[in-house]
Amino acid sequence: MLTESGNLMKFGLHMPLKGGFAPNIKRAAALGCRTLQIFPGNPTAWRLPDPQPEEFAKRRRLLAEHRIDPLIIHAAYLVNMSSANELFLERSCRLMQETMERAALLGAPFVVMHVGNHGGRGFDTGMELFITTLAREMQNWPSGVSLLLENTAGGGSSLGGSFASLGHILGALGPAAPVGICLDTAHAWAAGYDFASVEGIRASMEELFDAVKMDRIGVIHANNINSPRGKHRDRHMHLREGLIPPEAFATLLSYPWPEDLPVILETPEIGSHWDEINLEALRSFARMGAAQRGGEDGKS
Repeated sequence: MLTESGNLMKFGLHMPLKGGFAPNIKRAAALGCRTLQIFPGNPTAWRLPDPQPEEFAKRRRLLAEHRIDPLIIHAAYLVNMSSANELFLERSCRLMQETMERAALLGAPFVVMHVGNHGGRGFDTGMELFITTLAREMQNWPSGVSLLLENTAGGGSSLGGSFASLGHILGALGPAAPVGICLDTAHAWAAGYDFASVEGIRASMEELFDAVKMDRIGVIHANNINSPRGKHRDRHMHLREGLIPPEAFATLLSYPWPEDLPVILETPEIGSHWDEINLEALRSFARMGAAQRGGEDGKS
């Protein structure tokens, strides 16, 4: 939505690793990005590159120079903190610790992580292990960095596909835990939430806010999708080319979110001309949302 000063929310991209950090930052700034998301390393590897404090300091200065804030870190896809395999769980915890420390070095306040899966042992067992693992591991994380649990497409042994399950995790960890939520629109659609209309998204958001307070939502991933709703298939699409219509995105953005809430695109072909197209679509949806909200305020 538009803020009181008339500025758009903080929109940005998931920035590719290819091409180098500095050139990609400059390109993102030229596109008008005010926030960015990156992987700290190879998203399918267990090890991060060795930390280089001087290089990280340069990156922080570059981000500040181009007024890109916050930087968001996306954890590796391998991480599963509800795995029954002890070695896999140990590796996941170690990689998350390294990721949180890397975020602190880069001045990134958020690390986004997929909730994971129970591996066939049952939802309740998987959730219990996930919560127990998080409660233990978060004691070792650096201060100033919060973990954001991203809602998943659901299905099979996946955890975190429902807003209620995310709310359960936050409730079990307590209000002081450095843990919040990242809302992914494509994943919500794949999990079965009705983002096909204004009425549908309002009902879905009511369910979300019943489970999770708005102030616990740290990031939105604004993605469209081309797979049928509720089929648990995560197929991101360009914002104007998927099944979620513009008016649904506009309604989502019309809610009274904090003006510094990051909204990140994870649309296809990141790093191409599509970035500008998708960013402009997002800005257009935000203007639609502001007009929608203004009309509602005028009726009250």
